[in-house]
Amino acid sequence: MLQRPNLSYIAIECLLKPLAIRQRTFCLYVFAMVLPALLSLAGCTTSSGVLTSRPVMASKPVSLDSIVVTTTSSLADLAAEKTYLNDQIISDLKETELFASVGANEAGTNSGDGIKVAVEIKAITRVTDNSRQWFGALAGQAQITVQVTVTDLRSGHQIETFSAEGKSGASARAGTTDEAIQRAAEQVAAEVVKLNAQTSQ
Repeated sequence: MLQRPNLSYIAIECLLKPLAIRQRTFCLYVFAMVLPALLSLAGCTTSSGVLTSRPVMASKPVSLDSIVVTTTSSLADLAAEKTYLNDQIISDLKETELFASVGANEAGTNSGDGIKVAVEIKAITRVTDNSRQWFGALAGQAQITVQVTVTDLRSGHQIETFSAEGKSGASARAGTTDEAIQRAAEQVAAEVVKLNAQTSQ
């Protein structure tokens, strides 16, 4: 039975050996076949997004003037990541200038009005600055997955649940764990802004 040629091996051979014109044409074809896979492995771009979302469950409009953000995890040794993620979500929400109060303390809300955004880190793959510096693209891609539950502060009723994911790039010039956390925070903030638009209609 004929075996499929190893295109990656052929591409390397093309780089190392002097070639006739016809062989060069064939090598260009091989590179065209191999390049998309190489770019995929290199992870030149970041990606993130909301993975799953349950629609708003509130029977009446809720107040989003005040927002309390908390971040927890059952995973060990994530103190720094939890703090950074919580701070990033708060910062991103404040930048929208849509809400009167955004913070990590429930005591700062107006008579209990508002929502609580409870974030739980479910999985994380770290890439440190040193790893990226020493190993470049071989350090891989930082990634974080979070589960978010939004509740009414006054009644405690659940309004929405969703999961979100943030990823860094994986190329030699790409980011680290902090970038993945930033991407996840952006997704959480965007979903809260979307919720605000829905409940204000």
